[in-house]
Amino acid sequence: MSYPSLGIPQAWSRVARDYQRHIAPDFLPAAGAMCRAVRITGDDRVLDVACGPGTAALAALELGARCVVGVDFAMGMVAAAREEARAVPALQLAVADALALPLATERFDVVISSFGLIFAPDPVRAAAEAARVLRPGGRLGLLAWRPGGSVGAYQEAAFRHLEVPQGLHDAFQWGEPDRARVWLGAAITQVALEPIEVPFEAASPAAAWAVLRTATGRVAAGYAALDTRARVRLDREMGRFFEQFRQPDGRVLWRREALIIRGIRA
Repeated sequence: MSYPSLGIPQAWSRVARDYQRHIAPDFLPAAGAMCRAVRITGDDRVLDVACGPGTAALAALELGARCVVGVDFAMGMVAAAREEARAVPALQLAVADALALPLATERFDVVISSFGLIFAPDPVRAAAEAARVLRPGGRLGLLAWRPGGSVGAYQEAAFRHLEVPQGLHDAFQWGEPDRARVWLGAAITQVALEPIEVPFEAASPAAAWAVLRTATGRVAAGYAALDTRARVRLDREMGRFFEQFRQPDGRVLWRREALIIRGIRA
């Protein structure tokens, strides 16, 4: 069985409910910090790119944003976000690709993305689309993983066992200031990167891996494609990986290293 593309919408749609239940709550504090960093207020029209189940979009609304539009390329994620926000009329949701936003130029005061836009396969085009829909003086906020941190080590350990398509964009490069500025281009100025922690907790190393192998689209798709022996080998390696984060009470506390990337539309 061939391994599905890392970014296909179907892979993320299949895990949307588990992602909403197990992954999004850990991202909520970081999403709130990102929204505060770009100073969302009651006058702002906000776009959340690659919104998933609406984590950052809801954080923006909690800060008083006038209206928020969330877009994601996975229909299942948009459905989960709609369920989460069914009583929030100020939140509009749609299926759309970060590389071709079906939105008017200069429509938004703020564009945000919580560990989403960074995975778009063409970072320059994704950044250009975000800049296009921002008004001059509008603010951009992205959450990205820090290069060289434990999240990169996790990805390296997991994908040693999974078939990865060649030529994929390395999302961790968003965490390199010079690279981020190049990809954001001349349209986004005053680019700054601020470190932030995104803790992940689980009852045990085995429980941590059980969540991630079923609730994150790229890993879940790859894991499902493995035969039984390959799964056992991967389970053992990931158990060893999460053992380093085991606390005295047996629980896992993984303090993932991330960044808030901020900029201003020229």
